Amino acid sequence: MRRFTPWLLAAGSGAAFAAALPGAGWKPLVLLFPGLLLEALERSPGGRRALLLGWFAGIVHWVIAVNWVLPVMDHYGGMPMIAALGCLVGMAAILGTCWAIAAWLTSLAPSRLRVWLLPCAFIALDAWRQFWPLRFPWNPPAAVVADWPALLGSLPVWGATGLGWAIVTTGAGLWALARPAYRRQGLAALATAAGLTAVAALVAPTARPAGEPLAVAALQPGSSLEEKWDPNQWMDMERRVWALTADAAGRGARVVLWPESAVPFRFDADPAYRAKVADAARRLGVVIVLNSVAGSSELGFTNSAFAVGPDGPVGERYDKVRLVPFGEFVPWWARLAFTDALVREVGMFEPGARTVLLDAGVPIGMSICYEVVFAELAVSQVRSGAELLTTLTNDGWYGYSWAPPQHLAQAVLRAVETRRWLARAALTGISAVVDPAGRVVARLEVGENGLLVAEPVPCRGLTPRARLGDWWAAVAAVAALALLAAARKQRRR
Repeated sequence: MRRFTPWLLAAGSGAAFAAALPGAGWKPLVLLFPGLLLEALERSPGGRRALLLGWFAGIVHWVIAVNWVLPVMDHYGGMPMIAALGCLVGMAAILGTCWAIAAWLTSLAPSRLRVWLLPCAFIALDAWRQFWPLRFPWNPPAAVVADWPALLGSLPVWGATGLGWAIVTTGAGLWALARPAYRRQGLAALATAAGLTAVAALVAPTARPAGEPLAVAALQPGSSLEEKWDPNQWMDMERRVWALTADAAGRGARVVLWPESAVPFRFDADPAYRAKVADAARRLGVVIVLNSVAGSSELGFTNSAFAVGPDGPVGERYDKVRLVPFGEFVPWWARLAFTDALVREVGMFEPGARTVLLDAGVPIGMSICYEVVFAELAVSQVRSGAELLTTLTNDGWYGYSWAPPQHLAQAVLRAVETRRWLARAALTGISAVVDPAGRVVARLEVGENGLLVAEPVPCRGLTPRARLGDWWAAVAAVAALALLAAARKQRRR
């Protein structure tokens, strides 16, 4: 039994982090996962073993954390459940490489340094997930506390990466505190994490209003994917959206956000539909922000957003920059036969080439669905002058699973990091309006149909996180390298 203990500890580490995330929501468990992984490494020395233990922990974590991909692949992708499970495990194995590398690097240092090295290595690699080749920055550690605004005050300074480092360092410090030989390192880690978080929260800038409140409505018509794919249902879908739009205007909204896939018509290629939208915007005196497929088979299709005001279309369209892997495209490293069915159902899209702000009376930064998990996209938008952030999404694929609350949590992080209001229209939920402090001031849950009307305040200015980029990821990477150099020097003595 003793030889299996490290593997059980590693599995517990991955499971604890997954169970702490939105959906399951057992938040305190996030403080267990660093310690369980450190204990696994302590009981099973060796670089190769550490690599495998970290990889196993990562696989367990991702299989649990994104279990919601199974019904999507099975129901919508037409895969047998066993094939869908194989795809999920394969995805988890790829994403788990970050855990594997972090554990291997940690094993290269003596135990007294590991309380510092694991958080730095883990967070640096976690931040790397938003870049090539993974491009899947879903569920960072900071997402665990996204619905606790009191703990988000440091985000404008060091972002989700910095707060995630503090969370992992706290967990590692608690592990060291429980071992008499490393108690001093544990106390130092806890004090450093708490101290830096407090300082960052104290110096964090507040939101800088740029004008009067703007009445914004977010529609949640509740249309199912089956309705979208059945032409006989299209008129009913459209009628629901028009009724909600008129209701929003009657309640004083000046900007009306339609969720992704709200109406199954092509805005750029259907003149009658385009005229109907323009007429409604003129008659109701609102700016309608909507989603539509754009482009052609020759030039490629894009997942796009348009703003239509009382005088017609306003400014440029926004083309989605960050596409959903296995949903809107198949990554080059995963062009496997069993993904074909799923992609045929969703389509292959071309990414947008640049950030475009929509004009809704104020410049707004747009993210379509999955894009909101990319912090650097929101940063580029506020650098370009966005005074309000918006998201149009269709989470109907995922039903009542953990995916919608996980998705919303990351939208909250973007609002606080940039000190902008964020309005989110979701086809089936969760629609929400989030203030710059991370408070959800209005919300419609999954399964609720209707609309939200709130009055976000356009804001200006750049937070340190927006001005400097993901600087804490660089600090963590440099610190990890310095600790590894110190460990190597110590071994040579």
